[in-house]
Amino acid sequence: MLADRHFVSQLKDRAESAILTLVDSYYAPIFCYLYRLVGDEHIAAELTQETFLKAYTALPRLADDSNLSDWLYQIATNLARQSYRRQRLVRWLSLGQIKTQQCGFEEQVAQHDLVGQSLAKLPADYRTCLLLQIWSGLSCAEIAQVMNKSESAVKMILSRARRRFRDVYETLSQDDAS
Repeated sequence: MLADRHFVSQLKDRAESAILTLVDSYYAPIFCYLYRLVGDEHIAAELTQETFLKAYTALPRLADDSNLSDWLYQIATNLARQSYRRQRLVRWLSLGQIKTQQCGFEEQVAQHDLVGQSLAKLPADYRTCLLLQIWSGLSCAEIAQVMNKSESAVKMILSRARRRFRDVYETLSQDDAS
């Protein structure tokens, strides 16, 4: 459905009736698309919700001649890719931990606490960039948009944040060992 300018204008103004019409028109097709893409009903439902949330926050920036269908499918596709990258990373990390770390529950809790303490000692920008990239799976370009910085600035912050995190983590783990 290629939207007319009046409807897009209503969406940009976040008119409730226009938003409800958008969701009613596209929720099922987006869900079905995501379900076929990810193969899991629950993940597809979460990604569909996230798609409409991202769309809602981006409505004021929507171009007047936007094709709503293409726009929503692009958001959904990007979210599915991010989800896939996160799942792949989690599976990879899990396998790596099984092979290299045969530690008990207490040791895992201690490591988790060390990570939290290390993050808490980082400057806010460093902590934010690391969490957006590692926990949320955002790319440098996406982090730049979120933080209102250039992509090169985000890359530099991430590089410095990783280095600082390693230093803080090593110091804290040595302190715990002694």
